[in-house]
Amino acid sequence: MVLGRGFVAFILAFSTALAGLVATSLYFIWQHEGEMRRMMGGMMPGMMMPWIPLILALLLAVASMMIMVYVFALDRGGVRVAGLTPSEQEVVNYLIRQGGQATQKEIAQALNISRLKAHRLVASLKRRGVVITTPHGRTNKVTLTKDSMPEHK
Repeated sequence: MVLGRGFVAFILAFSTALAGLVATSLYFIWQHEGEMRRMMGGMMPGMMMPWIPLILALLLAVASMMIMVYVFALDRGGVRVAGLTPSEQEVVNYLIRQGGQATQKEIAQALNISRLKAHRLVASLKRRGVVITTPHGRTNKVTLTKDSMPEHK
């Protein structure tokens, strides 16, 4: 499942706004309960305990952070190798989807980039030790190194 960046941004903004709205509402309820206790001279049956809204706000904040992490994980679509540019990461993710190897020509076609750009990206990945290349006709076969392949359990 590939999610557009706009949709991911909407989900993040919506969950953050919802968490803020609920936390603010709970804070105002808590303040109202405190004022009622002060006016009534203590705790009355049916009044909220002062820590309940704080616990609910904390649970909501944790839940919204979990949603954000889940949405980002869905958006990535692959294993993240530290220090790569987004274009290089796309090449690595494509190679992972292809079982760890593909030709530079296939990479260029699949990612809709020029063969020159594919060559430059592969050369950069090769310098970093993420891939190895072997001649394959008029192109190169690109293979992920064992360190760059995700572990399957």
